[in-house]
Amino acid sequence: MVTDLSKTDSVVNEFVAELRDASVQQDPLRFRFNLQRLGSAMAIEVSKSMRYAASAVHTPLGNAPVNRLAEQPVLATILRAGLPMHQGVAEVFDRAEQA
Repeated sequence: MVTDLSKTDSVVNEFVAELRDASVQQDPLRFRFNLQRLGSAMAIEVSKSMRYAASAVHTPLGNAPVNRLAEQPVLATILRAGLPMHQGVAEVFDRAEQA
């Protein structure tokens, strides 16, 4: 399944616009930060197609039902340029194994 994030208006458009902007490309810190934010946004989209299992969490007001990931993903990056994006994905899937 392919999800084109540019088909719907969201803050992702801002991240992509800055990644493409020649002046932002001259600022390595800002460029990496936008890759990281894009990775987080992509991870949230991916999470929508993952399997979830019913669970309950104990709150001060009693138990509350919640759907949680049935399995944690394993995250890996291959190219060094993908490290900032990997960090953004890891922030969303903070309990994932990392290879």
